[in-house]
Order: sequence, then structure tokens, then C-alpha cells
Amino acid sequence: VWYLAVLTLAYSGVFEIFTTFRQIKKIPAVTDPELLAGVTIIRPLKGIDTEIVHCLESSFLQTYPSNKFEIIFCVESSNDPVISIVQELIKKYPKIVSRLLIGDSSHPDHFGPNPKINNLAKGFLKAKFDIIWVMDSNVWASNGCLMRSVLSFSKKNNKVKVVHHLPLGISFISKSSNDLGSKSDEMFLKTSHAKFYAGFDKVSVAPCVNGKSNLYRKSDIDLAVQNIGMGHIPSTNGQSGDLKADAAYYSQFPGYGIRYFSKFIGEDNMIAIALWNIHGRTAFSGDCVIQPLENFSLSAFSSLKKYCIRRARWLRVRKYMVLAATLLEPTTECFVSGIGASFSVAVLFLKSNYLFSYTYFCCHIFFWILTDYFQFHILLKYSGADDPRYSQEIPFFVILSSQSSHYRNLKQWLPIWLLRETLALPIWIYAMCGQSIDWRGRPFRIRSDLTAEEI
Repeated sequence: VWYLAVLTLAYSGVFEIFTTFRQIKKIPAVTDPELLAGVTIIRPLKGIDTEIVHCLESSFLQTYPSNKFEIIFCVESSNDPVISIVQELIKKYPKIVSRLLIGDSSHPDHFGPNPKINNLAKGFLKAKFDIIWVMDSNVWASNGCLMRSVLSFSKKNNKVKVVHHLPLGISFISKSSNDLGSKSDEMFLKTSHAKFYAGFDKVSVAPCVNGKSNLYRKSDIDLAVQNIGMGHIPSTNGQSGDLKADAAYYSQFPGYGIRYFSKFIGEDNMIAIALWNIHGRTAFSGDCVIQPLENFSLSAFSSLKKYCIRRARWLRVRKYMVLAATLLEPTTECFVSGIGASFSVAVLFLKSNYLFSYTYFCCHIFFWILTDYFQFHILLKYSGADDPRYSQEIPFFVILSSQSSHYRNLKQWLPIWLLRETLALPIWIYAMCGQSIDWRGRPFRIRSDLTAEEI
């Protein structure tokens, strides 16, 4: 029964990818642009990520009325080298309202252990518009993404509180490179993660949101935090450790709701749950955001080790956020689910003394590979393809993605797929055996109430 449930969820996602993402996207025509909702794009920054200029510039190039959106860049420290890059981009696009907010190095904002929320909270206070698009510094979006996302709020009977995008990676190193880490990252994001991420959004039984690129209303965040703290006496500063009292404190001030989520490392999941609990729903806009992946300076072993550490880190976070789903995660991977299904088929349906059906196992592996291969190349080809009626500057790594017929053929693709699938269970076991999490050089521990503490 569980195997059938896994297949149903997986192929719901595959169907969504094959139907929604297997096409060049269109930018909807709007009769009166002045009726469009205003949007504040907030991009929290720390350091210089791979191809960061292209990633940040994609915010300026959105096909949306220039008087209807603004961009706020948030930096934690005045010593951050990314500041000069942002300043150059602001000068390059004077017609777009944009600004850089720099934290006070001597008295940095600190509402909780989550550095991302601490950084972007100042952007929420300064935001001109109610709709906020929080977009990580290391992802790129096509020029029609904002328009489609804003219009997606009307989906699901106007119950949508979060519009999100499918996060993908592109390893743009040469095919002969031994950078197994970025190739494994790309494989994970375009196969296992993509199908189940899309599947959860399709069935809408629970919120499943990755924090790379999300849109929500500032007023809804405040309302969700007010709902958490309802009926409780506010704490004195929002940092008492009593979650409901702290929520009551932050709900007193417009724009402060986002600060409540600084208590959690997995803020994306907690925000989605809070909005879900005020009868909100999530929706795809049909867009992908692309993270360029590059580790030229690392050996094959070092880059693969970094990949394993990243996967283990977020598995540990998810262990506390959604324990049941995390414990069951190995059964959603190809090899483990295939072994379980082959045992069940042999015992329940085959009249023999064998406890394992090798024929079924081989068929299971074959069709899983086939599905993943075509899904991978659909996302590779169409992830950055947008309406050709509107010109846009497309970075080289997105152009590389669209050339799927000359890129990642089966001979190159299959070894990375086998490596990624083989590592899935060992990484999961390692993640379940630990508690501490290292994030951007800072160690954290997750408490039983899902909040985090710095070690």
C-alpha cells in the first residue's frame, strides 16, 4: 500500500512536470497594468555566490510595470564584498526603484538564530508593497516569473497565500570534470526532489515549500503570527523563548511578523505551515529558479563530501520539522522502494518459494531510470525558456541548460544518477544519527519545539 502511495505521489509530480514545465512559458497579457498588485523583491545577501551578477540582475529584468515593483537588497555587514556588485547594478538600472540596506556591524539585527531572517527583516519594514518576493541571492529567474507569480495568487479559489517556484541547479562545468558534488546536486534537484516537490503541490495535502524563491503578503505573515499568539500575553521583547507569547509580541507591530520565524532554521517550512493554518494554500506559478553550481577548486572527493554534508544538514532540519515524512524518506528512493516492492510482489502474488522478485526489481529500476532521465532533460531544456516576444538577457548557464540535446547524454548522466541514488540511504542514516547543524560556518542545534539555538 505504501509503495502504491509513493508511486502515486511521485507520478503526480512527474505528470505536473511533463504538463506544466514542458513548454516555453508565456507572459499573460494584462489589459490594464495599473491594476496589477505592487511587489517588493527582497534579496538577502551574504558574500559572493557563483554567478551572482546574473542572479541578482534577473530581478531588474522582470517584465512588469516599473512603477509596480521595487528591489531591496539586504546585507548584514558593511564589510561584505557583495556591496560593490549591488551598487553597480543599481547604477545600471536607474529606472528601477532599488536600494541597498546595510546592517549595523556593531549592533547587528538579531531576533533569533536564523541569519537569513535577521538579515531580511529590515527589508520587510522598508517594503513599499504588501506582496513580498523573497529570493535567495544564488538563484536566477526568467523575466516573466514575476507576472505569472502575481497572477497565481488568484488560483485555488483565491486561497493562495504562498506562490513558489521549482528550485533547480545547473552544473555548468565541463562534462569531463570530476566535480561530482555539483553534478550530484543537479541530479538530486532535477530528479528526486523535483518530482516529489511538484507532487506535494499537486495533491495539496500539506504545505511543502522550499525557501529559494517565494511570494507572500506581508499582511498575511502578520496575520499568521497573530493567529499563533492569539489569547496569550505578549512577551516583553519577542525573545522570551515562549513561542506563543513571542508571537503575540510581534503581532502588535505591522511588518514585524517575519521576525518571529528567526527562531527556526527551516523558516520556509514554518512560514508555509503558519499560512496554511490560516486557511491558505500554496501554488506553483509554473516557473523554475536556477542556481548555478560550480566547484572548480575542489577534488572529486572533496566536492562530493560537501554535497553529502549539505544533504545531511537539511535532512536533520527536516527531522525536527516533519519527523514522519523524514523517517519515511528512504522508502521514496528508487533502490529502497524497489527492494520493498519486489519482496511484497514475491510474497503476495508469485507462487514460488522465493522471497524476492528479481524480475520486478529490474523492471522497477528500468522505469524509474527512464522517468528520471526524461524528467531531467525536460527541466534542463525548459527551465529558463520564456516568452520569445519579450527580449531578455539570458546568462550562459541558462543557455547551456536549453541545449539538452548536446548535453548530459545517457552515458554521462547514468553514472551520476547511480551515484546519487546509492548515496541517498547512507546520507540519511548519517543525518539521523546527529543533531548539530552547520550553516554558513555557524553551528546550531535544533530543540524539541523546533526552534534553533547557536552552539
